[in-house]
Amino acid sequence: MLCQFRILWIALFLAGYGLALGDPAPAEIAPAPGSEGDTLTKEDKRMAYLVYKLLDKNGKIKGANLKRGEKLFYQNCRGCHGLDGKHINFTPMETRPTYLGNRARDDMPTFWYQMNFGDETREGMEPFYDELELDEMVDIAGYAQTLP
Repeated sequence: MLCQFRILWIALFLAGYGLALGDPAPAEIAPAPGSEGDTLTKEDKRMAYLVYKLLDKNGKIKGANLKRGEKLFYQNCRGCHGLDGKHINFTPMETRPTYLGNRARDDMPTFWYQMNFGDETREGMEPFYDELELDEMVDIAGYAQTLP
């Protein structure tokens, strides 16, 4: 439910900037990317890319190379999250733990945001926006959805 709410909020927010698929807004509402009038932040753009280009109707990442995602996960994520993604419980105060695989499957917008831009509330989760290429992040996100 929370995931659907976030996706709806992002879609409504970005629709005001003419980013809704299939329905381009007039030029005065949707400035050209990179122009002086383009006020979307890099966070907004990366989240819009997730919602409109990467997620299928079931919340799965489309087009991920899982073999490469596994290798990239091993190189970049294993140190903190462990080989199976269960080294960190994201909900320690709840009765049912939430691990990386759960987060990637059940709440990809949060997973994607934290992977891209880090998490100031969780000490040590650094942003990878400038460290990894977009296609590498797609592969890691797709692989993470296969973890237990």
